[in-house]
Amino acid sequence: MSVYSAFSSSAEETCRLLPSSSAYIRCKTGNKPRTYHFTGVTSIEHSLSLSIEKTSSQGSDLVNGARNQPCRVTLNIVETDTENPEGSAKEFLDRLASIKKKRVHCTVVTSLATYKKMLLSDISVTQDGTDICGWTGKLTFTEHITSGSGKSGKKSKKKNNSSTRTNTGTSNLSGASGGEKPWILTAG
Repeated sequence: MSVYSAFSSSAEETCRLLPSSSAYIRCKTGNKPRTYHFTGVTSIEHSLSLSIEKTSSQGSDLVNGARNQPCRVTLNIVETDTENPEGSAKEFLDRLASIKKKRVHCTVVTSLATYKKMLLSDISVTQDGTDICGWTGKLTFTEHITSGSGKSGKKSKKKNNSSTRTNTGTSNLSGASGGEKPWILTAG
């Protein structure tokens, strides 16, 4: 039997507890930080991708014609009621649905990386004969990048690259006010 496959053909052994999960999530629900561990994680998919621009466009997050896309992490999990009170797998699914509905930022911790500011963007659950005491499913977390910010989530500082004159309200074109020559444009 492999580390993650604790299922057998008999219904009595179907709901055996799987090993501690190799991933967990932390989020703030009800103004309290909470950590959620899964009964078992069968696989973790990390997606770190770029969008390649075919046309020349501008943007502070565009480098070499490529733009970072939000990170995505998909956890394939198993939840059971074996070691917990009956109905706890359903209660856990309800909590996850609430986290998704309220768009709560989560931190997803795996053995390869820790991802912050992640939103639970998709929940896909299956119940069948192999998991009578719970469910299996996929949870997809997507990095939340606010508009006007770079990949790091920090607001990008815009440089004033303007070569236009600032209107000072005077019409003195002779440069007599302080010796400045109004026809010489300076880049800020």
